[in-house]
Order: sequence, then structure tokens, then C-alpha cells
Amino acid sequence: MKFATFALLGILLLGSFASVKAADPVGASQMAMAFTGDSVMTSDSTGICVIWFPILGSFDLKSLFMGPLFGAPAVDKEHAYLIFVSDWSMTVLPPNKDFNFLGLFLPGEATIYYSNRPDLRDWSDWTNRSTWGEPVAKFVRTAGLFQSTDGGVSGTVTFSQTLVSSSTFTLNGKPFNFKDLIPHGMTCNETGVGEVESGTCFAIGAGQ
Repeated sequence: MKFATFALLGILLLGSFASVKAADPVGASQMAMAFTGDSVMTSDSTGICVIWFPILGSFDLKSLFMGPLFGAPAVDKEHAYLIFVSDWSMTVLPPNKDFNFLGLFLPGEATIYYSNRPDLRDWSDWTNRSTWGEPVAKFVRTAGLFQSTDGGVSGTVTFSQTLVSSSTFTLNGKPFNFKDLIPHGMTCNETGVGEVESGTCFAIGAGQ
């Protein structure tokens, strides 16, 4: 076989491999995902946050949420194939003028779970995650400052989260790994109102 034929075969194989990848890396500071979710308090200063992703790379809602046979998918944690779970703790800081509540979220860890049967998850005890699925990504989270002008009822916070491990799973019939989408992790801007939160995450670039 001639060299040119080998080269062409290599190009075709490379193209075939690229076509089965579910995500390409997001450029630094570009949006990788958007989320919404809620929290439960485990004490006066600790809690558990669970979020899910209406936007994740280029996946559509039907790829991210299990829904009825007909009609739109149900966009909530009970139907999300992927959930992001983080235990958190906060230290309350002295207020600063109009920011009458400041809370320092301490560094921690977070895990993304995948299940192809989210309807089988047990939500009766958020500390028992044995039914929540396979851990497919783990992050180390930096500290973040929660800033509120209404005594802590609502406010904003920003976190950076470094991806420290991930594994490949099948989503929408294609292999997917979070290291393909956000190899260095993400920075998330979050708004919370009561126990409900939502926000947007941007990819961290190499060296950031």
C-alpha cells in the first residue's frame, strides 16, 4: 500500500474518532454550561447543594433529562441524567454598608453523578447518595464570597472549580468525558434566592 493511501486511511480514521466524541474543549472564558438547583441546610452554617444542567456543551434537553414518551422533558433534578453535588460550609463575615450580609463559603469538593435512570434516585436523605448514580467527575472548589443586600435571602457568589478526575460514560449514545469539555475546570457565577440557585459556568484555560 502506498504512503499516500496510508495517510488517507489515517485521516479517515481520525475523522471517524472525532465524530463520536460528544464534546470538544470549550475555549478559555467561554460558557461551558448553565445550571439551576437547590440546597438543603444541614446546620446553621452547612448545607448540601444539588444542581442540574439545562445547558451542557452542545447537548439538547432531551439528551440531559429523562422525560415522558411524548412531550417536553421534565427539567428538574428528578429527571436529570447528570447532577452536581457539593457539600458546603459558610463563615458569616461582618457586613459592609449596603452588603448587609457577607458569607465566606469555604473551599471544598464537588462530584457530578450520572444515572441513566434518574427516576430511581432516592431523595429522602441527601447524605445517602448510593442511588444517585456513577461518579463521573470530581472537582476541588475554591472559596467564594456570598454577597447580599437583603440580609442573606438572595445574593451572588463566584467559585472556581478545578477538575481533578473524570471518567468516560455514554450520554445520548456517545462517549462523553468532562475532561473533553472543561479539561482544566470551570468558574461559576451563581445567584441564589432562598434555597434556589442558578448560574453560568465558564471554562478555565491552561495556566489560569
